[in-house]
Amino acid sequence: MNGEQWAAISARIDAERETARDRAKARGEEYATVLPGISWDVGAPMPHLFSSGHRTFVLFRPHQPTPGWDGTWSRPVDTTDPARVGLSVIEFVLTYSVRFGGPNDEALHGHPLSDRGLEPYRAHEVHNSSWITEAERINSVHSGHLGGWHRRMRHYVLTFHDQTLECLAKDLRLEQLTCAFPEAVGQVAAML
Repeated sequence: MNGEQWAAISARIDAERETARDRAKARGEEYATVLPGISWDVGAPMPHLFSSGHRTFVLFRPHQPTPGWDGTWSRPVDTTDPARVGLSVIEFVLTYSVRFGGPNDEALHGHPLSDRGLEPYRAHEVHNSSWITEAERINSVHSGHLGGWHRRMRHYVLTFHDQTLECLAKDLRLEQLTCAFPEAVGQVAAML
């Protein structure tokens, strides 16, 4: 397949996703939109999750173009390497709940949002989230329950190569680090 053919297929898939998002939005159903400015290494993002209840962080290798890379070779990644590298950390602010595990990129089409805008290797926000609705319904039996969770909480989905991370939180913040991966693990753990 040449570059033009790949671009045409990619454009068609993007158009289909946008149509699916628009259709779900018009029906008041949940759908995912891509968050701009957040990207990671597609092949080996190496996401590491840190959570202590209300504070949650994910450390990962960001997308960094490799000059001369043509897709025919790969470079092994070792998270114990002491070399300084560029890394990214997302903090989920006021986390309510977090899920981390499957599906991976090969089973992402089985995710309930796969036909509603969810894309591989991207960060998303879910609108009209059924998970927020469910969490609010469960919490509604609490004597101090305050409704309106869809106004105050956001549902994020990060689709990495081998894992998917979903989080209900008030907001997120992205930070860049330059250090060895083991050092970054220590820095993030200290923020909990």
